Amino acid sequence: MKHLCVCIFVITALVVANLAGPVFAEPANVPRDRFPYSFTHAPYIHPKIVQDLTTWPSDEGDQIIAIGLLNSQESNRYFGEVHVRQIDGQHPYIYIQSAKEEFGYRYVGVTESGLYILYTSDWGGGSGVFKGLLFVTFEYDKGIRVDWDESVINWDRDRLLIRKHGEIALGDRWDGELRVEGDKLFVGKDRGWFTVSGGTGGSWLSHDRKDRILLIDMDT
Repeated sequence: MKHLCVCIFVITALVVANLAGPVFAEPANVPRDRFPYSFTHAPYIHPKIVQDLTTWPSDEGDQIIAIGLLNSQESNRYFGEVHVRQIDGQHPYIYIQSAKEEFGYRYVGVTESGLYILYTSDWGGGSGVFKGLLFVTFEYDKGIRVDWDESVINWDRDRLLIRKHGEIALGDRWDGELRVEGDKLFVGKDRGWFTVSGGTGGSWLSHDRKDRILLIDMDT
């Protein structure tokens, strides 16, 4: 099985100015007519795909690790209108919503080692709006294909996967600066609701009052 953890998107000459982080268009080695989707411009990778990779606030650890992108976009499973909220100086917020819930993501950046970072927001109808960081890569592998005429199951069906490597919970209504520089992630101090209101809720990051720089070491 050929298994390549590579950056999904190539930098093109059509660079969009004033957007933080790299701009990417289509997956490497995949024709644009087969997968034209992106985190940063339409048509977008569907928020439900990203949501399925996240861990529920009531759970811990990782449950869904990888999703096949080629068969998921435009599928019935991941159906629903995608909304876009433009944010000055940042990549757009891509989300789905109903009367009682909303989930969305915003692209933060990609590290030198090829780890994509998304800022996620999950509202389930209550007062809490849970923020987090999701870390993913993209890889190619093979799936099975049945040849009934030859009575054989072949391992030759191309698949493009989005794979979760983990996530960081930022807390209820966290709001701060995020940026990627090389293999470092800058997490600014919280400016969210609990900081403004002086309340005692949120996570420990809500009351940390520090800017933090995290080294992303994928060699260990």
